[in-house]
Amino acid sequence: IKEKNDSVHLLGNDVKVNANAGIFVTLNPASKDYKGRSELPANLKALFRPIAMSKPDNVCIADVTLLADGFSEGKILSQKL
Repeated sequence: IKEKNDSVHLLGNDVKVNANAGIFVTLNPASKDYKGRSELPANLKALFRPIAMSKPDNVCIADVTLLADGFSEGKILSQKL
């Protein structure tokens, strides 16, 4: 993506690159109290921009999900969930 190529060679295949696509990596915090996932390795961490989300907008998420599933009144229905 950074080099603006039309395709990349991945695992023996040429894969078309869609510049409008995004990659999101979600990790739980690596604290001393949390025994889950470890921190992302530095070589991978350098490829991603860190962001933080404090509280998800459930109405917006429901609206998008309902619209994607074919509901025409997603905004009205999402406010009722």
